Amino acid sequence: MSDSNTFFVLLATLIMPLASAGIAFSVKEKFSWLIPILSAALMLAAAIAILFPLLADYNLSETYSTPWLSLGTTSIEIGILSTPVTRMMAAVVLFVSAMVHIFSMGYMANEKNTDRYFGFLGVFTFAMLGLVYSTNLLITFCFWELVGFCSYRLIAHSQHNPAASLAATKAFLITKAGDVGFLIGLLLLWVQTGTLAFTTLTTTGGISTLAGICIFIGVVGKSAQFPLFNWLPDAMQGPTPVSALIHAATMVAAGIFLLVHLVPAFTPDTLWLMTYVGIASALMGAVGAWLVTDIKKILAYSTISQLGFMILALGLGEVAGAFSHLLHHAFFKAGLFLGAGAIIHAMHQATHHQPGFDVQDIRNLGSLRKQMPFTFIGFAIAAAALAGIPGTTGYLSKEIILTAVHKQNIWWLELAVWVIVFATPIYIFRLFWFAFLKPATHGYTVEEAPWIMRIPVIALAAGSITFLFYDGHLNSFATVVMQTQSTIPVVIIIGSIAVTALAVLVGWSIRNRNAANTFIIQSFLDDSNAALIRLATSLGTRTSTFDKKWIDRFIHALAYGKVVLAHIAGWTDKYVVDGTVWSISWAARGLGGVTRSVVNGKIQSYLLWAIAGLLTFIIWILY
Repeated sequence: MSDSNTFFVLLATLIMPLASAGIAFSVKEKFSWLIPILSAALMLAAAIAILFPLLADYNLSETYSTPWLSLGTTSIEIGILSTPVTRMMAAVVLFVSAMVHIFSMGYMANEKNTDRYFGFLGVFTFAMLGLVYSTNLLITFCFWELVGFCSYRLIAHSQHNPAASLAATKAFLITKAGDVGFLIGLLLLWVQTGTLAFTTLTTTGGISTLAGICIFIGVVGKSAQFPLFNWLPDAMQGPTPVSALIHAATMVAAGIFLLVHLVPAFTPDTLWLMTYVGIASALMGAVGAWLVTDIKKILAYSTISQLGFMILALGLGEVAGAFSHLLHHAFFKAGLFLGAGAIIHAMHQATHHQPGFDVQDIRNLGSLRKQMPFTFIGFAIAAAALAGIPGTTGYLSKEIILTAVHKQNIWWLELAVWVIVFATPIYIFRLFWFAFLKPATHGYTVEEAPWIMRIPVIALAAGSITFLFYDGHLNSFATVVMQTQSTIPVVIIIGSIAVTALAVLVGWSIRNRNAANTFIIQSFLDDSNAALIRLATSLGTRTSTFDKKWIDRFIHALAYGKVVLAHIAGWTDKYVVDGTVWSISWAARGLGGVTRSVVNGKIQSYLLWAIAGLLTFIIWILY
């Protein structure tokens, strides 16, 4: 496939989601039934189109750009960065988005404002693709902000639900706090290096510790890491397909993908900070997933934990393993969320939206393996991939990351990672047990979701199964694309299987047991940044008081002083300056009158003044 053809195909995949949004926003209400069909068709076409440049040549790396902005002697370009990594990420984004669009055709069938819903889904996908294809950090930041705005609108899609509006506002504000750090990092990079191009930064390095930490703060906010992570569980107020897209391939994945680009240029201090934050986020997310009972919040905390797992891998320099896990996580987490959406949809249909019955509380579910067999199979495969069961993609990338941790030979680091590996199967088995295996506590007859909703779940589950071996080495999509091979030590393989099996057994033994003191721990998790919020609130209050009592008073005094000075200047101008001018004018006019009386052309006047002058001269001589 030629370079020019590759560029046009990539450009087409970028334009088609935007065209989908344009159709959704412009089609009249009379033909609104066409919107889901056209949107899903365009997204599926884009997902198919990306396969051509993806499969044509793994080694092809090219930048298609044109000058966009000039600052002094430096020119910033806009274009498409085509590398194996960007093409693979774009393919995953488009595939997951296509599955979400297809699933939404059934899930949102009887909902209002579907034109706005599918429109922002299209813009959301376009923004994420623009972020993936961008050639420099400034363009990345522009699409980064667009991704945040789209997530805000989609989380708040249910406008009649005040909780959705509050969750969207919370997500927007917390992520913007991180974005301020990102922007400061960009400015520091520009001052220090004079460039924001990815190819230059990654080949020459030059990202200082301070700039790297500022950029990482932006990732912490966008990817919901400690301490800016508690917006993500609240974001579950949005429609379930939106949650799948946010958690799998767009919003939270944006930060990890950015780090995949920049980690080679980060300093060791920045990398160790990433490792600490990743460990804290992974552990807290796993605890949260075990304690909550809302099916979507369990998966949300699981996402926090898995993203923390990726960030700690990136902090150790294991880029291939982290990128592998990012791609694999997109498949199995989207499958889990869409499976949860199918369960919620089926339970709503069975209960007829009965007030007081929470269809998202896993304690109200049960026995769905018989009533929803397709969803059961898809959910089971995706859950196995999350737990890291052999034969799934999650197992592959987990082993690569465990190997990287083992090579560090740091006992506390390895212990923390093994705790994370142990905790993951426990909370996902608990969810799986309550939803599908436990006897139902209700008498409702639940029917399987429509085929339009089953197909995406099965397709994503199929993408979570792998038996990829190459030359005796364990490989994943990302390791093949990045041309790396990972030899997993036997001790890691045996240990991983043993820990996973033990976790499943522990999960089985405590499957019906509620954790003690859940209120205290949940409050800690949900309000883990409460101290930070209180500190910020206190600082804001004190700053406001200082502003009112001192800065405002100083400004008011300065303003009043200027007003008084203006009055004094006005009085001086009117009575002194203008008075002097008028006095001189009056004196000149009087003198002119006297002069005119002398030279008036009358002989009598001339004789009179001549005699007066003569008398004056005589008197002056005499005295």
